[in-house]
Amino acid sequence: MTILATVDGDDERDPVVETGYDLATAYETELHVLHVVTQEAFESRKKTVEQVDEFRGYSKEQRADAAANVANEVVMETLDEPNFEMVSTVGQVGDPVDSIIDVARDVEAEYIVVGGRKRSPAGKALFGSTAQSVLLESDRPVVTVIDEDG
Repeated sequence: MTILATVDGDDERDPVVETGYDLATAYETELHVLHVVTQEAFESRKKTVEQVDEFRGYSKEQRADAAANVANEVVMETLDEPNFEMVSTVGQVGDPVDSIIDVARDVEAEYIVVGGRKRSPAGKALFGSTAQSVLLESDRPVVTVIDEDG
């Protein structure tokens, strides 16, 4: 059993990672923290890199490694003393929903932890399209952490 927490890389301290870590600790299991870069963002970055250095290519593997580094930065900013024997970071390039579902299956995640945003002044929680799609398409439980500020 593992826990998969997904991060967008925008937050310095991410409550999704905190919740994922709490679940992993409670269940005495591994936490995988995933950051997904869209294909569009990859292509944009690839063009920039190739303009700077026409002799050096930019592969999906390199971008996936960079995405894993983003996830690692979020873990370091979020957790005071992460236990890296139980925490690993993963980077993917592609559709965020498909990537989340695929990685959850690959790591045999018991739970997927995603972020959502509270959007209405009346306090009604509406999920972003990625969180909503993961909720609808996943074959495993999804824990949604609502960002009170967003």
